[in-house]
Amino acid sequence: MQAAILGGVPFLGYFIYHKWRHKRSFSEIAQRAGLQHCPWRYLAFSVALALVGIGIIVIWSPPLETFTRAGSAQRQFVGLGLTAPTIARAVLYGAVQTAFAEELLFRGLIAGSLSRRLSVAWANILQASIFLLPHFLILLVMPQMWGILPLVFIGALTFGWIRIKSGSIIGPWLMHASGNVTMALNIAIRTA
Repeated sequence: MQAAILGGVPFLGYFIYHKWRHKRSFSEIAQRAGLQHCPWRYLAFSVALALVGIGIIVIWSPPLETFTRAGSAQRQFVGLGLTAPTIARAVLYGAVQTAFAEELLFRGLIAGSLSRRLSVAWANILQASIFLLPHFLILLVMPQMWGILPLVFIGALTFGWIRIKSGSIIGPWLMHASGNVTMALNIAIRTA
């Protein structure tokens, strides 16, 4: 449901607008939304940053209480252990439900549109600021996690830069998904 609301509905509106107003083909619209191949150098950079992010999450081992309380998205992984169904669930949650939907909306549609109207720097700062806004809701469930907000903003700047320079959301999606999946599995393993 989250993927449809966050990514699908905005993309459908974007598609209808561009099809009706500008008579663009589906492939043109998809390309403008960042749904295209990612040049190898940006993909390699994204993989390297994803591995660094995974390493940080594994080494840092964030406090369990914060991520296991009611209202936390990671709570669904408490006590599951490292099993094939848990991995599948973590990938579905982290890569599809959350990362793909957010990357399509924030980097694909918003950063893509802004980068066609503003300089790379301003487009990137603005899209990262827009991405940060809903993440303030984290403080309702985990008020002591205010320190993660600068990391969310820095991550959004990184994701946005790669999306704008590469023209694709694949690299940002890979980085975002790897962090989400690693965090979910970290919780599942540590609470088993």
